[in-house]
Amino acid sequence: MNALTGMGAIYRKEIATYFRSPIAYFVIAVFLLGTGYFFTYNIFLTGIGTMNSTFQNMGILLLTLAPVLTMRLFSAEYNGRTMELLQTLPLRSWQVVLGKYLGALTILLLMTAATTINLVPLYLYGTPQTPNILSGYLGFLLLGMACIAIGQFFSALTENQIVAALITVPVLLGFWFVGHMQSLQSSEMLRDLFAHLSFALHFADFIRGLLRSEGVVFFLVVSACALTLNSCYLQLRR
Repeated sequence: MNALTGMGAIYRKEIATYFRSPIAYFVIAVFLLGTGYFFTYNIFLTGIGTMNSTFQNMGILLLTLAPVLTMRLFSAEYNGRTMELLQTLPLRSWQVVLGKYLGALTILLLMTAATTINLVPLYLYGTPQTPNILSGYLGFLLLGMACIAIGQFFSALTENQIVAALITVPVLLGFWFVGHMQSLQSSEMLRDLFAHLSFALHFADFIRGLLRSEGVVFFLVVSACALTLNSCYLQLRR
């Protein structure tokens, strides 16, 4: 079994599992309801004709929903005693990790695509800045990639799905709010470190339309590190 075929089989299994259970429908529904509420509040009640505040709210909402999306990826395999079967197949650990990761990313893409319906009234009645919107969506997808990779790694560490989610939430919130610790540090090096590790500060650049390579690389490196740790851990379990 070649690499793409094996990864594709895992991917198809994950997609089928998501839509056979209420998880995908629940996550997408809650995300769309939350995004719709924030968009309506920001645009119609406050009169702010941009997506900036909505993107910020979408990022925070994602931090709470990503653990729900990822908690079952490996924990369910342990509970269902199917992890042993996966490990006996002619698949490398990284193929299993990437197959599951791409399945979760597909749900993220569906969630993101569905929010574009909010742009219709914005373009009909306002004058939005398209580059800022595209940049915001790119930043949101990169943020989601990092959150899902981290959540998937913690799912691989425990057989309990709830525990996996409960570990993931504070870690993601820690990455989001770590930038606020800058003001508490006297050392410039620590201030720069906390700023560099902050999901919120990097995402804020994208929302403002600032496509910085530093932000893109940061989210991709976080995703790659979490996926690598995930793959190494599965290899150790064999």
